[in-house]
Amino acid sequence: MEIIDYTNELVSFYEKYKDSKIVLSNEEIQKIMKKWMSTSSYNLLSHSYKNYEIIFGLDNGLCFTKDKILQPGSSKDVKVLEYSYDFLPIKILSVHPSFEYSISESQKITPIFFNLKEYEKIFDKINTELLGSFEEKITRELHDSQNDVLIELDKDGDGKVDIVDGNEFSLLLQKHQKSIVEVDRNYVQQFVKVSSYLKTKRGNIQSVFDSIKDTPNKEILNECVDILKDEMNTYNLLLFNSLNMVVSLVEDDMITFYEIYEMFDKLNIFDSKHERDVSQRLTNIGDGIVSLLYELRSVGNQITDSIGELSYVTETSNQKLTERLLEVDSSLQVNNFLTAIQTYQLNKINKSTRNLRG
Repeated sequence: MEIIDYTNELVSFYEKYKDSKIVLSNEEIQKIMKKWMSTSSYNLLSHSYKNYEIIFGLDNGLCFTKDKILQPGSSKDVKVLEYSYDFLPIKILSVHPSFEYSISESQKITPIFFNLKEYEKIFDKINTELLGSFEEKITRELHDSQNDVLIELDKDGDGKVDIVDGNEFSLLLQKHQKSIVEVDRNYVQQFVKVSSYLKTKRGNIQSVFDSIKDTPNKEILNECVDILKDEMNTYNLLLFNSLNMVVSLVEDDMITFYEIYEMFDKLNIFDSKHERDVSQRLTNIGDGIVSLLYELRSVGNQITDSIGELSYVTETSNQKLTERLLEVDSSLQVNNFLTAIQTYQLNKINKSTRNLRG
């Protein structure tokens, strides 16, 4: 079987399709090979790829080199395919596992018919049908993933993320305002600031939820969802402790009150400036969603870690909170609420532990 050098044609193909998301340059592949903890075939099988002069590759590890075609095989190595008289790019691209696309034997082009014009015509067909269908598949999968998240976090489908509205805090504050004033009038103002903080944070969580449908790819979608769930848990923690701060003051449990109060003061909960700034940035987010999400995660982790140090929660404190909430006709189930918070945090710890082990 005659071996034909298609290097020039492959270079021409790369130049035409290098902006496609699935086409990687030699430089991009070299970076992936050196990337720490990458799961790409180029990294996992770098010892095999390094033996060849790479022209370009596809994102699944299918690689075109000077004299061989490398296709990911087992976890230990790659398959080496020789060039043949068959029209190379069609033959090889047809085995790309993401495409589910093939070309019949009758459509293979032999060297006698090969020329640049024919080459461009056939690759125009590939670009339209093959790459086009691939992009449509990715878009469809992203849309389905976005819908799954929206349904998960908005079970009643009203367009609002499923999170406790926090009215219980305002109701408790109004009911016991006189008792609070008798202890210290300034505490009323501080509690109002906490209420404002909770409302702003709840609004920011809704804004992040609304941004899910605009995430450009699955990677950012997953980051957005993870951070959104973290923010929801942080909000629940703040609400739970805010309610207990009011109840402890009313019950004259000043040790618990000051334990929560001092922690809130340390975390600037009495100052809503940060959450208001976040709210403004979420309104004009543009392309900066990723950096803002990471900032939210950092602040959220700080709050979660700090509040996690509080040790006042007991069966007795939960019972007192339940009784006070019943006085304002709240439907919030304290034990269920606390269990949900604890379960989320435990799952997060377990996930982090698994990632470290993996």
